[in-house]
Amino acid sequence: MFDHPLYSPHAYPRAAAQVREAVDRAREHPRVDGDRIALWFFSGGGPLCSDWLRDPPSWLRCVALTYPRLGGPDLEPSFQPTAAVRDVGAAAAAGVAGAMRANGLPIVLTRVGLERPDIAVTVTQFVAEARIAEANLTIIDVPAGQHAFDTLDDTDASRQAITQATDHVLAALR
Repeated sequence: MFDHPLYSPHAYPRAAAQVREAVDRAREHPRVDGDRIALWFFSGGGPLCSDWLRDPPSWLRCVALTYPRLGGPDLEPSFQPTAAVRDVGAAAAAGVAGAMRANGLPIVLTRVGLERPDIAVTVTQFVAEARIAEANLTIIDVPAGQHAFDTLDDTDASRQAITQATDHVLAALR
C-alpha cells in the first residue's frame, strides 16, 4: 500500500504512473513473489484499475475493488473501468487470446449498501457490463443499511465484507 496525490480527475495519469512504479518496486522486493500479484483499488482510486483490466500482465492474478468509483463523465477514456471490461469482453467473445486471458482475470468487487448516487451508478454500470462480458467477477455486498463512510468504521459488517474479499484475493494468488 502506498499513498499518492489523487485529489482531482486531472491527477489520474500521474497517479497511474505512480501505481506502476510502486508495483514494479514491490515485484522486485526479495520477499515478494513477483509472479503472483494482486492489485486492490479503493474508492476514488477505482479508475486506476482500467489499464490493468484492459491488458493484465501475466503476473497479475486478481484485481480487487472496494467501494470504488468506476467511471464518470469527468474522466479520460483510459480511466473508465466499465469501458475496459466491455472492450475486453467483446474481444474475448471474438476469440482474441490476450483478451480471453484478461476476461478471465478474477475481479473482486466489494459494494456498499447505501452508496452516493453518483458513485453507485458507476458500480451498477460496471457490474452490468461485466456480466454481459462474462468477466470473472465476484461481488461482495455490505448490508443495505451501511453507507460507504460507515463501512470505513470498525463495524462487523465491514470487517466481514473485507475479510471475505481478502479470502477471494488470497485464493486467486494461490
